Parts: sequence; structure tokens; C-alpha cells
Amino acid sequence: MIEEIIKEELVEIHFQPIVSIRSKQLYAFEALTRCTYKGEVIPPYELFKLAIDANLNLELDVLTRNKSIEKFKSYYLENNELVLFLNFESSLINNFDREDRNYCFTETIDKVEIPYKNFIIEIKEDEISNTKALEEFCSYYKELGFAIALDDFGTGNSTFDRINLIKPDLIKIDKSLFKNTKDNHINREIVKSIAKMSHNLGIRVLAEGVEDEDAICLAMKSNINLFQGYYFCRPVFELDTFLVDKIIAIIVEIGSIFRRKTLNSINKKRDLVNNYHLVSNKIIKQFSNINDAKEIMFDELDNHIDLEAIYLIDAESSKQIHDTVINNINDRFSPSKNGDEHYLKEYYYITLESKQGIYLSNKYISYATGNICKTFARKFEIGDESYIICLDIIIKRI
Repeated sequence: MIEEIIKEELVEIHFQPIVSIRSKQLYAFEALTRCTYKGEVIPPYELFKLAIDANLNLELDVLTRNKSIEKFKSYYLENNELVLFLNFESSLINNFDREDRNYCFTETIDKVEIPYKNFIIEIKEDEISNTKALEEFCSYYKELGFAIALDDFGTGNSTFDRINLIKPDLIKIDKSLFKNTKDNHINREIVKSIAKMSHNLGIRVLAEGVEDEDAICLAMKSNINLFQGYYFCRPVFELDTFLVDKIIAIIVEIGSIFRRKTLNSINKKRDLVNNYHLVSNKIIKQFSNINDAKEIMFDELDNHIDLEAIYLIDAESSKQIHDTVINNINDRFSPSKNGDEHYLKEYYYITLESKQGIYLSNKYISYATGNICKTFARKFEIGDESYIICLDIIIKRI
């Protein structure tokens, strides 16, 4: 079967659009293989497995790649800024030899007269065991002018040390990390961390497999600009003007949604700061002297079910005063105590430097309870002494 498929070229190439939201444009396509044999649809992973089992994976890879390049020509002629993402069968890279012409597809590109810079080669580095061959492959094509993308990053066996080896131009964050981003705080933080690291290294980032507003807004908030997924468009055999206009309309719509959510978030943060400024003020006003503070904090913690902990810091020494007053502590956590040091904590030094003398942290998972929290800190004075009160606010109970 696989022999006939390759011989008769019974594969079709579909393109899935990749968009840039901030520039409101179609940025690229990813070439994807589709096959129907005697009326039966053969999934891509099964097709390539058949080829590997028959030792025909190189032949199938060459066929699909050449057809992808040839199909791309008509789109390139309409817009010479478009880019084509080409998948390269990972198992072949383990045996890469730059002298073997079967591994080089520049001849096909030269025939269609498209610059190499308009192509990005996608590799799944976690499937490649031969590190030397991987490095040689990436070096060879980057020297020619191609860009290299790491596919499905952040899942499977992908490792960060390969980034230093490959020095990719682009990282595609795996779609699994964009599932249920509204409730999955861990995935949210992983996405933000990968994006921040990539930007700091001068590597572009693409959010892959995005299907809902929350995933896209998370990515945009993490300064990710390139997107691929069903939200914008499924892989299609042909992309006409009507479909392009529809994709642009979706880009404009999600841009407006992101802008609205960002403004709402800013307003919520402002309301949160104002609310806990009042709460902290109510607590502080009860302090006749700092020695009485602990009992007052115990009472106030009972009065505010949305507070997880309260503690005080001496502004001059950066040391804590009294033990932390806390609710629902787990057995593995030891809260900070009287005399503990806080001088490198953001809620300490940023509060001191702030003109308003206040600070509100980003969300974090509490060591003490596992709840998602934020810390509000405020500087205040009793007599000639300055202190900082910290309120750990429960944003979401886990």
C-alpha cells in the first residue's frame, strides 16, 4: 500500500494558516500531509509509520516536502513576505549526511525561485537521539539561510539544553499547554516562562493549537505574537480570498477582546489595591504600639475570609516582627517567624521604593495552602518607626 501511495503520489498537501495578531496579517502556512487510499482516510502519523516500517520514510518525506514547496509558489507570488513551515521527518535527521542529495531540497526551491529565507524547517528534537547529526543538520540549513523551529516544545522529552545546541529561530509551544488555561495555573506559568526565556534569547515564539479566547489572551499577555490553531482556521486544501478575509476579521475580533480584557484586568487590580488599602488601614489604626499587633492581626484574619495570612516587617531592618498569622496551614510548610529576613523580597524593597508605599504582587501558588494568592504590602508609621504590613489575599481556593 505505502509503495503505491508514494509511486502514484497519492498524497495531498493542506496548508494551515499562521497569523500575527498585532500586525493583523497572515504570516505563514504550515504544510500538512493528507492521504486517502481507496476511499479510506489514512491519518498522517499512520502514513509515516507505514513508511518507516517499509523503510520508505525518506521517499515519503521527499515527496511531501517537494509537493509542499511547489504548492507554496502560487501563494508566494501573491505575497512574497509569506513563509512556509516545512516538517522534516525526525528519524531521518539521525542519519543526516550533508553530502547525500536526498537530504537536500534546495533544488526544488531553486526551481520555483523562492528565497530560502521564506522557509522555516520544523523539527521535533525530542525524537532525535543523534545529537551530533541534529547539530550538523541545523547548522547546514541555517548557513544556507533557512530558519529552524522547534516543534511541540514544552511537552514529551523536549529538553532545554537542546536550545543551546540548535539555537532555533522560533519555538512552537505545544498545544497541550494551552488547554484549559483559565483554570490551569501551572500551564499558564509554564507558557509565560517559555515565552519570557525565548524573548530574552532573541527567539520568536508561536502558540500552537490554540482553540479559545483564554489561550490566545494568555499568549498575547506573554508577548507571543504568532498563532496557529482551529480558532483561526483548520488546515485547508486551498486558501481563497474569502477565507483570508474571514481570518483577518477573526484577528481583529480577538485583538478587541484582548484589549477589553486587559483594561478590565487593570481596573480589577486598581479595585483590589483600593480595597486592601482600606483593609490595611483598618488594621493599622488599631495598633497603639507594635507589640500589640499580633493579637489584632489574629482577630482581623477571622474577620476577612479572603485573607490567608498577615505579617509585619520592620522597614529599616527588613526583619519580621512577630510570627506570621495564618489560616489553614499544611503540614509541610513552616511560615515565616519573628526575626526572619525579608530584604530580597519584592513586597519589601518595592514597597519601600514606591512613591505610594504600596505593592501588589502577581498571582502565585501559596506554599502554605496551595491556594492561588496575591500579596498586598503597605508601608506605615507608628511614632518615628516605619513598618510594612503584608496581606496574603486568596484569589482562588484550591
